[in-house]
Amino acid sequence: MVIVPATTGQMGVLPGHVATIAELKPGVLSVHEGNDVTKYFVSSGFAFIHANSVADIIAVEAVPVDRIDANLVQKGLQEFTQKLSTATTDLEKAEAQIGVDVHSALNAALSA
Repeated sequence: MVIVPATTGQMGVLPGHVATIAELKPGVLSVHEGNDVTKYFVSSGFAFIHANSVADIIAVEAVPVDRIDANLVQKGLQEFTQKLSTATTDLEKAEAQIGVDVHSALNAALSA
């Protein structure tokens, strides 16, 4: 089973799942194989679930959760929060908000 962080909510994918395309939001993608669970943080992308029970995950970035440095996440969150508070243009605000959203999701992934 694979659990993907879709924009519509967490989506579990099992064999025989209906063919689906889902947009991914920043969050944890979990791969369950027997009793083993491997967790990856994905920043965004798409999940393509095919009728033959194959799932393709196309992620902009993916990293095993256990390789994320909590100190860097906190530092990044602080930096993007500061940028958001001082942004003057719509572009600066949008870029800073994306940074805040991704680092907040990273932070949540570490505490899950």
